[in-house]
Amino acid sequence: MGDETYDEKSLIRNIIISSQHLDKKSSNSIEDIVSDICGLQYDPNPTIHLNHYMMLWNRKKDFTVQDLDIAAYQEYKITEAFAFKRNMFFVPTKEFAIYRAALKDVVRWGSSDESWLAAANSPADRAAEEELKKGLKGQPGMTTSQIWECLHLSDEWNSYVKGRKAGDLSFELPIFRAFYRLKRKTDLVTCGRNPGTFKEPLYILKENIGITEWPNSGIDKNDARTYIIEKLISSFGVTYPVHISHITGIPTAEVKPFFSKLEQEGKISPVKVGKKSYYIHSSKTALLEKRAELHCEEVRLISPMDILVRDQTWLKTFFDYSYTFEYFKKKGMKWPLSILVGNRFAGYFDCKMEWRTRRFIIKEKNIFDSAFHDYKGIELALQDLAAFHGAEEIVEKS
Repeated sequence: MGDETYDEKSLIRNIIISSQHLDKKSSNSIEDIVSDICGLQYDPNPTIHLNHYMMLWNRKKDFTVQDLDIAAYQEYKITEAFAFKRNMFFVPTKEFAIYRAALKDVVRWGSSDESWLAAANSPADRAAEEELKKGLKGQPGMTTSQIWECLHLSDEWNSYVKGRKAGDLSFELPIFRAFYRLKRKTDLVTCGRNPGTFKEPLYILKENIGITEWPNSGIDKNDARTYIIEKLISSFGVTYPVHISHITGIPTAEVKPFFSKLEQEGKISPVKVGKKSYYIHSSKTALLEKRAELHCEEVRLISPMDILVRDQTWLKTFFDYSYTFEYFKKKGMKWPLSILVGNRFAGYFDCKMEWRTRRFIIKEKNIFDSAFHDYKGIELALQDLAAFHGAEEIVEKS
């Protein structure tokens, strides 16, 4: 790689890091940051603090876990919703309906939200929804078990759960399908999560917290996709259709026309990096023209579920970086935190927090960029991360 290509890539990385609020920690509201970066993926893995907390810890000044919980479960400025690739995300409440319209027919696990909901939409199913809503009207947030206890259906629910595990759906009642339908449509809102390893959710009717209709309800699917795709391009600064497809789950063939539309409208434009062309959002072109340099050497420890690193091909293209992690192993699970120094990835830590003993354990430390072997900023970032977890000791295994 020649110096010119390297300079181009370094400049593009500056734009990406700035667009992702990773060049300097933001004083903006959680709602605004979540909107700018197009959501926080919820992931229940408890190896360290959950992904959504880690994403904001890297981006928001003086962030605490309670800040996100208050915004989501008390102020309802952000909402848990099924979004990209039908995974659970936190998105701004005012944009929830836009995400839903844009992504409701994304196919994953053999179906989409739209087809899944249509498959259980008989008169009996609709009547069961109304019955469930009536039973939950005015009720506080409750766990799944508490809901069925409140409705005097605990025995039936327990039989259904046991039968479902055995592949027997004969115990399923329309009101149980209605429960899943209301969750999928986010008519049942997650209003809190209980303490514990997997943070059991509490559900409440949206009307019970004053939401009669989601803002932007009824938006056309194409308008919603135009909005979301442009926002994603802006959130990365520089990207291309296949990357957006991999992030959202919308097929590339369906993404490309939106790129063409946005280019015609002057909202994005082609940018050449080396011999290949990509697209830059119009709000970032001034940075490109100024050839803005990123002088900071701030360290960010990036979760493997962070949107910045979710597509390996895009990551390799602009950062010459890739990593692997093992999600499904119960023992020996690898949960690497990629070390971002300024606009370069220097390596990773494989970490684990022992909540009971208050020890933050470094299972593996891998610095493969020799320029950062003794960089004090990395150790300070690690200390900050341990403090964020309330750790009393950092243990580095040899």
